[in-house]
Amino acid sequence: MEGWGVAAGSRGSAEARRSSWLELFFDLVFVVAVFQLGSLLNEDPSVHGVLVFAGLMTTIWWLWFSFSYFADLFDDDRPPSRFVQLVAMLGVLALAASLHGGVADDPALFALVYGLLLALLAGMYGVVGWRRREAREFCWWNAAGFLLGAVLWFSSLLAPAPARYALWGVGLALNAAVAGPLAYTWAGRAPVQRSHMPERFGLFTIVVLGEAVLAVANGIGDTGWRPAAAAVGIGGFVIACGIWWVYFASTFDQEAGNRALRGGRGAVVRSYLYAYGHLLVYGSIVASGVAVEVAAREAVHGDHGVAGPLLAGSQLTLILGCIVVYRGFDVRVSRRVAFAQVGLALAAVLIGLGGLPPPATVLLVAVAWVTLALVEWRSPPVWRR
Repeated sequence: MEGWGVAAGSRGSAEARRSSWLELFFDLVFVVAVFQLGSLLNEDPSVHGVLVFAGLMTTIWWLWFSFSYFADLFDDDRPPSRFVQLVAMLGVLALAASLHGGVADDPALFALVYGLLLALLAGMYGVVGWRRREAREFCWWNAAGFLLGAVLWFSSLLAPAPARYALWGVGLALNAAVAGPLAYTWAGRAPVQRSHMPERFGLFTIVVLGEAVLAVANGIGDTGWRPAAAAVGIGGFVIACGIWWVYFASTFDQEAGNRALRGGRGAVVRSYLYAYGHLLVYGSIVASGVAVEVAAREAVHGDHGVAGPLLAGSQLTLILGCIVVYRGFDVRVSRRVAFAQVGLALAAVLIGLGGLPPPATVLLVAVAWVTLALVEWRSPPVWRR
């Protein structure tokens, strides 16, 4: 188990790791990409649009996580490292620009830029593995995972749709498996680190909550502040507040990553549930905001279309994501909280599919979130120590 533990890093053992200014700047670039994804879902909130949104959200999130985790492993703020991350940010901006109108218009550009970014990550791990003997095996497994993903994305340039998108999915799945839990499982030793990934996840939660609140504001503004739209907007804001309350009161723990590192190889591998579960959380939050925006339009025009099912599905997926995140660090919740979580999911589904007017649908889901927040406030989850 050599190498499995927490080190002081360059900032000292008594000082907690914090996000750097470059990491915050890095998140800002992803704000653009998430905004584009929300706009795509808003334009096509059908089942097909949801599936496209889910796939593209996965690709964007994987890049954010991969670059963020590399920075968490190797706390290097020297100019060469800064330059590489700035290059990666330029690539993400190119991806965000290609999302305008959907990647179907120019999938080759999206695949090319994405493959180059994965190749960049492979090179970053390869260089560190070459320079640091104690991290060499671990870094080379990660480099192999990202290189495998890059090869499949480049190969998709030669494939027609839908085989092209299948290669994207296979590439992401293999990349996430090898450059993740398998690297930790197969490597004889891993870099000693002091993690600040929980803070990074929390900051990205704020990013997607900001997108959800923006969608709420757009829904009200685009409908001319009609009373029905205003009611939907109030309900949507309460939902966002409820999600914020539950996440940061129950799911967020600054030292969770370091406790997993102290727990050894098995705890670190299991912690990938915590990491990957956030994809469900983030996608659901963005979809919730879009559902509220669509509900505001439907309320004004007297429609009963896709807003209810979209809101219901996003809440169900959000609760599922929270449960996966809890399992990643063995978070124990009381029976009362478990019942409240299941109750919110069931209520959201019944309300969303019940054919109620959009203001009633959104406001009732908001009440369910307030109820869950109150229950978790009285019976907070217990983190494994």
